[in-house]
Amino acid sequence: MKRSKLIRWSVIIIAIMLSLVAFIQIVARFKGQKEKVFFESDISIEGLLLRPEGEGPHPAILLLHGSGSNHQEYNKLYFKLHANAFLKHGFAVLVYTKRGSGNNNVDYGNFTYQQLLEDARAALDFIRDQKDIDQQNVGIMGLSESGWFTPELAYLDGDIRFIINRVSSPFSHTKTVIHEVRMDALDEGFTEAEILEHIIPLTQRIWQFYIDVYKNLSIANGAERDSINALLAVANKHHRLSNWFTYDSLSDYDSLRYTSRGRRYSYDPLPYLKEIKSPMLYVMGEKDKNMPTAQIVAFLEGFRQEENKNIEIKVYEGASHYLYKYGLEDGPFEGWLYQDGYLELLTSWAEQQLTVD
Repeated sequence: MKRSKLIRWSVIIIAIMLSLVAFIQIVARFKGQKEKVFFESDISIEGLLLRPEGEGPHPAILLLHGSGSNHQEYNKLYFKLHANAFLKHGFAVLVYTKRGSGNNNVDYGNFTYQQLLEDARAALDFIRDQKDIDQQNVGIMGLSESGWFTPELAYLDGDIRFIINRVSSPFSHTKTVIHEVRMDALDEGFTEAEILEHIIPLTQRIWQFYIDVYKNLSIANGAERDSINALLAVANKHHRLSNWFTYDSLSDYDSLRYTSRGRRYSYDPLPYLKEIKSPMLYVMGEKDKNMPTAQIVAFLEGFRQEENKNIEIKVYEGASHYLYKYGLEDGPFEGWLYQDGYLELLTSWAEQQLTVD
């Protein structure tokens, strides 16, 4: 009887949650004047340009995507909530579907940050072509993955008014993602000793191999490959490590795959971060399993003093990568349970960065 009641209440709770999600999806529609747009990178990219009411020129913000190839369409709820918040403060907003998502028919497994960067540049070029946009007041917002290349995007554009990076890192790909590897391994029950002695060293060695092969093709089938494969074979037969290293050798050399991985693993935004002068806001979650928040904050605090940079930092205590409240880490929420004041923080800070003639 107790089990039956538990099941019944579980079904009711799930039904309520799904109903709330459906309700939010209906209520949170894009506001403002909507224009469906297409612009060209090496692929055709679909997006939406939203303008506030009234005549321009309007300040504008480009909202960039998160990681992964699924659910990164321009009309996802994350974009709607953020776009509407900026529209309310008089910003025009451009959102677009990431390569690998939607109908652009791109193999996301072989992407590079350079391709994502070029897509973002194409989006910025589109904004620059709009006569009702205030070209002196164009900002960008990176989300997690895309926050890696916002400094380079600003460097290449040369006239970005401000940058918001939400749960993003100023570190290289490998230095950042190793934190996620550790946290994922802990979640899967591995001990600190197993992680530090086996998982992290071999993972870092594999990443470095792809980087080295990208720089020097002649070592693709050399001694380092054989050494890594020997370690993978041993791990694959281990009663616990085989649950992490589920493959017993590196994949055969393929130019496209190895180049994309090498370029991705070697990406480092720091050289561009040193060059740009745009004001920046980093918004982080204290208990982020994807980003090493404490290390990032310590670095940024020292960096802004040493390099005389205009960088502000906001860390939400107890928050995860998704910046939800009530201790929620993930789920079908898509942003409608954000930390209190989060959207107002972004929009008011962005407003403060605008220049007035």
